[in-house]
Amino acid sequence: MLYPYMMDYRKRLQEIAEFLQPYQKIWQNEIMLTYPTPTIHFPQDWVAELSNIKETSDVLRLEKKDVDGLIHLPELKEFYRRIKQLSVLPALPELPPMPENSFTFLYVIPKKQYEIRRLAPFVNQFSQEHQVEAIIDIGGGIGILAQTLSNQYNLKVISLDMDPVLQETGRKRHEKNCRHPDNKVNYQLVKVEESEPKFRALLKPNLMTLGLHACGKLSLDQIFASSKNEVKNIINFGCCYYKLSQYEGTQNISSFAQSLPSKVEQSPYALTLATRGHHKIDVEDYLYKVKVKYYRYAMHFLLFDEYQLPDVLTLGNTHHRLYEESFGTYALEQLKRINVTPKHTKEELDQYFAQSERQNLIWEMLAAGLIRNALGRLLEIYLLMDRAIYLEEQGYKSELMEFFDEQKSPRNVGLVATKN
Repeated sequence: MLYPYMMDYRKRLQEIAEFLQPYQKIWQNEIMLTYPTPTIHFPQDWVAELSNIKETSDVLRLEKKDVDGLIHLPELKEFYRRIKQLSVLPALPELPPMPENSFTFLYVIPKKQYEIRRLAPFVNQFSQEHQVEAIIDIGGGIGILAQTLSNQYNLKVISLDMDPVLQETGRKRHEKNCRHPDNKVNYQLVKVEESEPKFRALLKPNLMTLGLHACGKLSLDQIFASSKNEVKNIINFGCCYYKLSQYEGTQNISSFAQSLPSKVEQSPYALTLATRGHHKIDVEDYLYKVKVKYYRYAMHFLLFDEYQLPDVLTLGNTHHRLYEESFGTYALEQLKRINVTPKHTKEELDQYFAQSERQNLIWEMLAAGLIRNALGRLLEIYLLMDRAIYLEEQGYKSELMEFFDEQKSPRNVGLVATKN
């Protein structure tokens, strides 16, 4: 069996909800929203201890929740320990590696190669165990995963996407690398939505729906439509949870979660936090990230203090070269972008930024951000466990597993469900 062990998701979901509740004002809001007292909702002794850790190598460890030997406050240590305990999920069992040829990953980015190498052997073995007649690849794009499953394992795959250009590109690629001419990937231009008749018509009991990083509501459309049409097998990887804020009924979808007195309803800011991951970051990347934070926080201070713009404005993406300039140059460019007439010279803006009180506050905000960021994984797992419980309520056996190394693929948890 491919299921390592079955977890009591109801018990774990309730534990996560009860743990998150006291910190709700931290994870529900961006830190800048409470300026001029941005760390007001954080335990001040925690912020003070983390603010005293300034070695870059140590801060990089904290970014990954590696706190051993770095922090000493018992309550803060317990905070990190409990997060680690509640975040534990079983890992994907080791399986024989996927066979490959020179064309398998031609022009495929390394991250995608890694994910398919991990996922494809599992899908193959799972398909054999459960006698899956065909796999429906949700939002397949040009069909790299679909073609790999077809070529390397001779599995029957239907690739669904709404982009005709991507599908045509996929067909041409498959013509060049097809290893089983009698079993080509079946590309279909279909809108993956629970209420879409053309999509639901494809969903038969002996099939599997497979969504690798099905973005935002797409994951839920896969789950809802598959379960309502009694598709026996579902594999889903959630992604881009922040997009759920655009739709009602996309959180606490299980009856169990809805019944919890401590149920978690995530704001758009919390959903964005749940979407973030711990990427591999080197010293150069970290120093650039800090520079960006310093400039952006100081810019918001400036708009609040000097321009009477209390709302946190979205400044958009800024070219990295602008962060190599002084803050004064950066601020004047940003004022221009948001159509605000400057009242200060470049020199005055540089002085504003350099004030020690302001610099210290930004560093405290970065320290508080470590606390907030540590909660992101639990927010994600809460969403995924709610989905696993929903499928259990529909008569499925559900399992959440870490398929990928989080450093290589941050959205690394797969939901695997089989109809009992």
